[in-house]
Amino acid sequence: MKHSKAWGAWLIVTMAIILSTRNPVYLLVLLISLLTLGSFFKRKDRTGLWLLQNLRFSGTMILLSSLINAIFTHTGKHVIFTIPVNWPLIGGPITLESLIFGMVNGLIIGSLYLAFNIFNLVLNIKQITGLIPKIFHPISITITIALTFFPSVQQRAKEIREAQLIRGNQMKRISDWLPLFLPLLITSLENAIVLSESMTARGYHSQRSAVPARIVTSSLIFSAFLIFSGWILGIYDYPILFSTGLYSIGGLVILIIFLYANRRVKITRYHHETWHRRDSFTVLLLVTAFVVWIVLQTGAKLPTAAYSVYPALSFPAVQVEGIVLSCTPIIPLPFLNK
Repeated sequence: MKHSKAWGAWLIVTMAIILSTRNPVYLLVLLISLLTLGSFFKRKDRTGLWLLQNLRFSGTMILLSSLINAIFTHTGKHVIFTIPVNWPLIGGPITLESLIFGMVNGLIIGSLYLAFNIFNLVLNIKQITGLIPKIFHPISITITIALTFFPSVQQRAKEIREAQLIRGNQMKRISDWLPLFLPLLITSLENAIVLSESMTARGYHSQRSAVPARIVTSSLIFSAFLIFSGWILGIYDYPILFSTGLYSIGGLVILIIFLYANRRVKITRYHHETWHRRDSFTVLLLVTAFVVWIVLQTGAKLPTAAYSVYPALSFPAVQVEGIVLSCTPIIPLPFLNK
């Protein structure tokens, strides 16, 4: 599986499953699946180091999240110790429930970070910016320029530093670094001017949008309001059917406006990605797993996904369906080139 859109579907499905469960067992399975998939891409380039770095980050997030939640949230029956009440903001009992609740939040953060890390490993900058809808083409151009600007500046700074070292400037003090900044600034301005003239010559300056901005803006605001309303209803324990309906309508509005706008914006691409049969199989499996996950949660057939440590701490219950669907991030593994 190599196509950027297939990996975009993988990222969306993975994020949706991570954010729609709080069961620590399912989150651990998701984290292990992501680590396994990432290790496949780093198998020829320091797999152990990559695993260690991501495990260290996830462990740090779990530790920090649990400590922060325990210090500022004093809810739960199992009190570990008590901070003096007269201490502002943090005064009160430190409970086991608040620690575990924070650990779950840390697992979610670590899993999301790992998903984006793998997404970065698989796709290059051109493929990632190519996923941005055509309606946001100016934004993708800006992102591409920004991402390529810093490496070029870093390379130019290295060249200037080497030239200064040849001239005898050892650059041991702060004042010795001053000759580096002026050539670097002048070079950056020259490159920016050349780039702007080149883009103007290619028609970027005179390009007009074929899509009414008011329609796009109002539709996106409306869809964002629907999604936010669904989130609020979910917080206040309304039936999950209401939240799911608002999420679906908001997502459908965004999809329609993107399809409508993309057809009206004309962009020439000189290099097209090839969609393979394995991409179709992977996306089909990902969508199927996502639909089954949503149907089970909507129909209250997967109650273990909504685990909570409050008001009383208990061991999280698990279901076979939840364990299997938590392995969704590893679906692309059989379809990758060996």
